[in-house]
Amino acid sequence: MKLLWLGVDVSRVLHLAAVFCLTCVLLKAIQLFHRRRELLRALADFPGHPTHWLFGHVHEFLKEEEVLDKAELWAQKYPLVHPMWFGSFSAFLVITDPDYAKVLLARGDPKDNISYKHLVPWIGNGLLILHGPKWHQHRKLLTPGFHYDVLKPYVALMAESTNVMLDKWEKLIADGKPVELFEHVSLMTLDSIMKCAFSCHSDCQTNRKNTYIQAVYDLCHMVHQRLRIFPYHNDIIYWLSPHGFQFRKACRIAHDHTDKVIQERKESLKDEREFEKIQKKRHLDFLDILLCAKDENGAALSDEDLRAEVDTFMFEGHDTTASGISWLFYCLATHPEHQQRCREEIQGILGDRETIQWEDLGKMPYSTMCIKESLRLYPPVPGVSRQLSKPITFPDGRTLPEGSVTAISIYLIHRNPEVWKDPLVFDPLRFSPENVSGRHSHAFLPFSAGMRNCIGQQFAMNEMKVALALTLLRFELLPDPATPPLKITRIILRSKNGIHLYLRKLQEQVRNRQEKAMSGNSMASLLDNMSRPSAAILQLSVLLGVTFVLLKVLQFYWERKKLIKALEAFPGPPKHWLYGHNHLLKSEKFLHQVVSWGEEYPHAFPRWFGPILPSIIIHHPEYAKTILGRADPKASAVYKLLVPWIGKGLLILEGSKWFQHRKMITPAFHYDVLKSYVTLMSDSVKVMLDKWDKRITERRSVELFQDVSLMTLDSIMKCAFSFNSNCQTQSDSHYYIRAVFDLSYLLSDRIRNIPFKIAFYNFTHNGRAFQHACKLAHTHTDQVIKERKMLLSNEKELEKIQKKRHLDFLDILLCSKDENGVGLSDEDLRAEVDTFMFEGHDTTASGISWLFYCMSLHPEHQQRCREEIQGILGDRDTIEWEDLGKMTYTTMCIKESLRLFPPVPGVSRELSKPVTFPDGRSLPAGCQVGLSIFAIHRNQDVWEDPEVFDPLRFSPEKSAQRHSHAFLPFSAGSRNCIGQQFAMNELKVALALTLQRFELYPDPSKLPIMIPQIVLRSSNGIHLHLKKVI
Repeated sequence: MKLLWLGVDVSRVLHLAAVFCLTCVLLKAIQLFHRRRELLRALADFPGHPTHWLFGHVHEFLKEEEVLDKAELWAQKYPLVHPMWFGSFSAFLVITDPDYAKVLLARGDPKDNISYKHLVPWIGNGLLILHGPKWHQHRKLLTPGFHYDVLKPYVALMAESTNVMLDKWEKLIADGKPVELFEHVSLMTLDSIMKCAFSCHSDCQTNRKNTYIQAVYDLCHMVHQRLRIFPYHNDIIYWLSPHGFQFRKACRIAHDHTDKVIQERKESLKDEREFEKIQKKRHLDFLDILLCAKDENGAALSDEDLRAEVDTFMFEGHDTTASGISWLFYCLATHPEHQQRCREEIQGILGDRETIQWEDLGKMPYSTMCIKESLRLYPPVPGVSRQLSKPITFPDGRTLPEGSVTAISIYLIHRNPEVWKDPLVFDPLRFSPENVSGRHSHAFLPFSAGMRNCIGQQFAMNEMKVALALTLLRFELLPDPATPPLKITRIILRSKNGIHLYLRKLQEQVRNRQEKAMSGNSMASLLDNMSRPSAAILQLSVLLGVTFVLLKVLQFYWERKKLIKALEAFPGPPKHWLYGHNHLLKSEKFLHQVVSWGEEYPHAFPRWFGPILPSIIIHHPEYAKTILGRADPKASAVYKLLVPWIGKGLLILEGSKWFQHRKMITPAFHYDVLKSYVTLMSDSVKVMLDKWDKRITERRSVELFQDVSLMTLDSIMKCAFSFNSNCQTQSDSHYYIRAVFDLSYLLSDRIRNIPFKIAFYNFTHNGRAFQHACKLAHTHTDQVIKERKMLLSNEKELEKIQKKRHLDFLDILLCSKDENGVGLSDEDLRAEVDTFMFEGHDTTASGISWLFYCMSLHPEHQQRCREEIQGILGDRDTIEWEDLGKMTYTTMCIKESLRLFPPVPGVSRELSKPVTFPDGRSLPAGCQVGLSIFAIHRNQDVWEDPEVFDPLRFSPEKSAQRHSHAFLPFSAGSRNCIGQQFAMNELKVALALTLQRFELYPDPSKLPIMIPQIVLRSSNGIHLHLKKVI
């Protein structure tokens, strides 16, 4: 008997649900299997401690207080570097040697996306988390906050906060018990940072209601806990857990604290007198810098960015310094001879004074050495980690691929016996000038090193000196043998049981010590073995699958809700709840539909790819100017799909690596380099025209796009790669052109369809076709690179290259070196070659093919161009560099063709920070924005009669009156097309030589159908009749 509900067979539904859930679980398992296999391959050259098949190394570190000691043992057993596994699918390489650390810190790799991302809900995307151009912008913005003149008046404020703490200690020691320092020092450093950087007098040391310190402690513990528990790496699982609830609660407390600080300062600045004081300052405080900052467009920091920087500095500026000061006091308590020598030095400097001044800080050489030795043994930040943005080669020749996560263990480097003699001994003389000069530059890293070193290190050192000096003037520090500290790493270096010291007022009799004994807490974990019969496995699989699907649905729901809120101000065409707008956009009508929607929804409208992936489509130059005037990265959802084909070359890269590659490649498009290319372009065009000469005897129309593609490929191979491929005449050379066409089609199809993000795309029919086409394209580029390398191995050829004033594109790539003298990796080299091979031929082929089509439709403009070209060339059948600048009308026709048929119909960006458009509407960070160049070029508000072919639009007088971003065939801004002059030259050469030999006529029976497949193509080709010019 079937169980029915609303006419539906319930058992059938449950069966389908079980199958679906099992499929999801299986696919996830396959994805994890591939991830583990890649990690094992990447770490194969780095031996390490044996791992558990499920827990990795996590089970080795169940007792927090034993983690660092066990890490020291592993570092001695596996010198220089060793892998550390968090579960079976997450691993990073732990660096314990200064040479390795130097190589890594000299680069500009971002923070890793495993541990640091868990900090974002707390401290936001501030200076600690940011990378790329936005990090450079914020670092440059905040650096003046640590200027000499700013830090100087802070000394009095730090002394004031320290004295409040010392007054409290005088009352506490009356009962003769030891004092737990860490909490008091944390409150003191918080009070200090509030006064110095935020001009806020909080009374947090005397106000017992302050919950911020406890919240920070809890957050550090929970972030560290989340990293250790692998399932908590998933956001949904964590947010639904009790620990996730506690984390959000602690975040609210921390955010309430920072919001209050910001709000009070904002209110204070509304007072005209206070604002005048700020304006008269030569150097602003940290918070005033943030509140007064403007970007290149005059926009202030968003509330989100503002709070992120305040949260970051509030945490880093007090908690790390509190750790350093607390461990410093512990070191001096356990080494009374050094404590006394510091005290004598300070008394000698201050004399009868009870206060400390800026000038005193530079006169404490022995105290400074003690501080540094304490920072060596107990670095406040025990380690930092990076995610490699490109492959790395270490000094011993071992390598790691891009995407790998590396962790520099500052704690282990500071205790490396190969670097430090007797590393566990407290010896301040290690930091005497003579000892420092002979030491490795990266042996001592309490504030990290390189471009991402700690911006507030001078602030921290000053505060440690002030705290040490004033404390030693009033107290003698003695250890509590009953409560030795237990080192634990919770973002910063803490003690699990606090740091307990006896404090004795100077010139008082010694109090009797109390004997105490405390038994340490022990932790034990027990793993029970369970028998799992097949039925139980099935039930468990279904349960896991249903849970996985439910969590995914919740994730989709929250993402969709957030996106709908972000897009409220942008009305758009009605969408389907599941398909979005995909069902309304057929490929051959796509572009005209976008133009039609643009007329209905001015400036911009949302276009939904399914239920949870919208993109704001911009079709007005003012909006385009706003976006292209920024440095946002390419939209990851779309451009990442190109990576298996063209790699991470100039088109995909972002941040400092993009700047590095752009700067490196720019000389390849120098005037003197492009000049010599004209003859090579002419040779390639003539080969194509000779083929057409033979073909027009058949009196049938010719399909241009494939022939033009072969011609532009031949041209780019000769010009940029010094490679004569004969691809136009060899019948077997069409495979690359076909592969590029297939790749463009498959990528466009994948983007349009809802499940294009699915992990199992490579297992589908289209996925396998995509992989095959990639292999063909890579075979072609590998052959080009290999042959050029072989040629350069010849000394005579190498001498020719070195004598060139300007190198070709491929020679630049092969000869380039970074600041460490390392050339491009094979991966980076092929990525740039693949990128330029595709962009340099396929986009230009599109532009030339559609230009010929426009000329065929408008014989009057075709004839005028022909007459202009004949007037320039006369009896010559060749074209020279000097001729290109004389083709004024021809150039206007080329630009009008590029307006109507832009080779790249659109570009997209992912907002790295919020944006506000000229009409006041705004979008938050993370939104995808698509610039429809095709729609901007046909916008009726910008172009009169936009569908009409009128070259005179580009006359000098009309161009001068037009919006700067109305015409964008090569994009605009910092990420405009690097090869636009190359492309324009090739368009002129191709048109001039073609019109000299042929008249172009359309084929009415085969009109082209425009489709956007990365570049603008025709689904049925571009067919023209050709007639020889008499």
